Formats: sequence, C-alpha cells, structure tokens
Amino acid sequence: MKPGLLGIFAHPDDEGSCSGSLARYTAEGMRAYVACATRGDGVDAKISDPSLGTHETLGQVRSGEMACACEKLGINPPIFLGYQDGEVDQVPAEEAARAVARLIRELQPLVVITHDPEGGYGHPDHIAVSAFSTRGFDLAGDASVDLGLPAFAPAKLYYSAVPRSFLEKVPAFRDRRADIRGQQLGFRGVADEMITTAVDISAWQQVKIEALSCHRTQFEFDPETKLPKTFAASIPEEMRRMFFGHERFMLARGAPPVGPEDDLFAGLR
Repeated sequence: MKPGLLGIFAHPDDEGSCSGSLARYTAEGMRAYVACATRGDGVDAKISDPSLGTHETLGQVRSGEMACACEKLGINPPIFLGYQDGEVDQVPAEEAARAVARLIRELQPLVVITHDPEGGYGHPDHIAVSAFSTRGFDLAGDASVDLGLPAFAPAKLYYSAVPRSFLEKVPAFRDRRADIRGQQLGFRGVADEMITTAVDISAWQQVKIEALSCHRTQFEFDPETKLPKTFAASIPEEMRRMFFGHERFMLARGAPPVGPEDDLFAGLR
C-alpha cells in the first residue's frame, strides 16, 4: 500500500492550509485524504453570493465545493465526520477522538495534519478538532483500544501553522478579524521557533489557487489574482509569493527532526 497523508479539519476550505502539500505528495505517488468535521453550514455561516445557495442548501453546496477542491488537488474525495458547524466544541471529545482513531486505522496514513491547538485564530471548532484529532492519533496506535479494526500508529502528527513573523510583516492580514459567535477573532500565528517544517509547494501554487477557487460560497475572488479579495487586497504580491510558496507545520508527534525539515515524509521514504 502506498504511504498515506490525512488532513483533518473543521470546515470546507480549511484544507487550504496544506492543500499544496496534499497536491505535491499525491503527485509523488502518495495517497491523500481530507476529513472535514462539518459541512460548513452553521447558522452564522456567511454566503459570499446569495445566488449560490441558501442556509437550507449550504451544507450540500459546500460539500460539493469540497469535492471540487479535492478533485483539483488530485486527492481522494472528501470525508465528512458529520458534526454541526459552529458546535464542534460541544461534541463528546472522547467519542470524536475514537471516530478519528477508527478513520486512521481504516486509511492507515503515515502522516496526519490538523489545526494547531489555538485553532489559527481561536475558532472553537478548530480548537476542538485539533484536540480530538490529537487524541485520536494516540488512540489509533493503542492495541488495547477496541475500535473494530487492528491498531495502526501513524509515524507523524503535524499542526498547520502560520508564522507570527508573517503576520508582523503584513499588518493588514494581522489585523483582520473573523466574526465567530459574536466575537471578533484575530489571527494569532505561531512563534517562528515552533515551526519545524516548511514544505516547498511553489510548483503546486497554481493548483492550490484553483482548488481554493472551488469554495465560491466562502469567498469573493479577485479576477486578476484568482485569490480571495481579502488576500489580494491585504497581501503585497511579493509577500503572496513567499506565503503561498511554502506551507509550514509544527511536528506534534513523531521523532524530532535533527534540523529544519522540508518534507513531511522525512525519514519515512
């Protein structure tokens, strides 16, 4: 069986934090999957263009957008864990962890990626997914835990990460706020020294952008750059090349690298 890569995220479009890596490793012959905790159809969900869907149809529409993104990336169709958008932090954590562990045992990925423990910008759904995915990673390899499938221990768990230095260099991005449950949440980034891995995805930048463009209900897109207008307006072109040329991660489980890594499968090939 080919080595596998599994990303576990809260919502359709969250896979964008590692979509270039998903495309790259698929092109290199790996199996790649994305599991979404929700279908992105919470009561507070905003729709970029009302002609694309209603709150009643949004789950179905965004599931289709996620499938479109996976197809563009060349990876397997998306997996949905079935939780309600905006309420993931309310699900029983151990139950969700066991569901993740069973999925890991079924797919047998060597590498798993999820949100960082602070959820990027403090989003409660992201934080919950990070926590139960981390717990699920540990349970998957524990033979004493009966999940109906043989134990399987992936080699590495990574958290996706935006370096804090990038936010400092681009104030417009640093100062953006997301309205989540009535709170204005800002992007926090992670301390640069916490980042263990930077994957060069420059050859897959266009694929990443094309996959992002599938999420039409999430963003309004700039016709020139093909990026969400918020990115196009707030990030200078040179910084966009730097930001979108690499995807960065923190190793959370697995043998610590000797130095900075440039490959999620370092030591596993």
